[in-house]
Amino acid sequence: MGNVIDKTFAILERIATAAPSPMLPTQLAEELNLNRATCSRLLKQLLDMGYILKVSRQQGYVAGPKLLTMNNLVNFQGDFLDCAAPVIDRCAEELQTSVLTAQLYHGKRYVLYHKNCSRELDIRITKPCFDDIFETATGLLLIANSSAEERLACFRREQKKAGTFLPGFENEATLNRKLDNVKESGFLACEKEFQWIYAYPITRNGTFFAALGASIAKEQYTVAYHKKICKTLKAAADEISRKLTPKYTIG
Repeated sequence: MGNVIDKTFAILERIATAAPSPMLPTQLAEELNLNRATCSRLLKQLLDMGYILKVSRQQGYVAGPKLLTMNNLVNFQGDFLDCAAPVIDRCAEELQTSVLTAQLYHGKRYVLYHKNCSRELDIRITKPCFDDIFETATGLLLIANSSAEERLACFRREQKKAGTFLPGFENEATLNRKLDNVKESGFLACEKEFQWIYAYPITRNGTFFAALGASIAKEQYTVAYHKKICKTLKAAADEISRKLTPKYTIG
């Protein structure tokens, strides 16, 4: 792993995602490929600063008061989530499935809000971000609405780490054409292993802003249910987009 900042944030992220279970220094060092002495030193610094707490020598560390307080203060994309969350809740309940919204930052997919009303899918968001751009519907819609440079950078990064690609998106020569088709279509719906996955664009002032996605278990798929998901998810994305776009009057 790279510099001290990268290592420190990697430790913080891993402890946060393990919550409420504590993490041992040996676990952190092994999972994050860190030198044990370096890991112990960084843990002590984070402990002294209040970012983590030590449960016990046998159990390890959990998130501390400063980390939790920062999370409460940030309220990232608060205005967007104020608009989106009630619509997503209603959409998930109506479809009885999993619905989420996500944005793309530096080649990673960040799930900003998620509601799961599915009895068949046990989906839990346990990480701050995901390296799954080319294997998720929201990921593909997000990268489809990115620049050609970012598309290529994400693609090559995924290839380098032997990432997973949905069929049709694993070839660099045809990548831009495939992603242009997704962007122009204004949605994505496809089969993925044991699921069907969907994504529609959310816009702000007419510009792409986020992806709204849903997924169902493969055995749930019927033509009627598929049409209902597409109609309901598009309506939800359009409703959120309208709420995000201010209305101006003349005179």
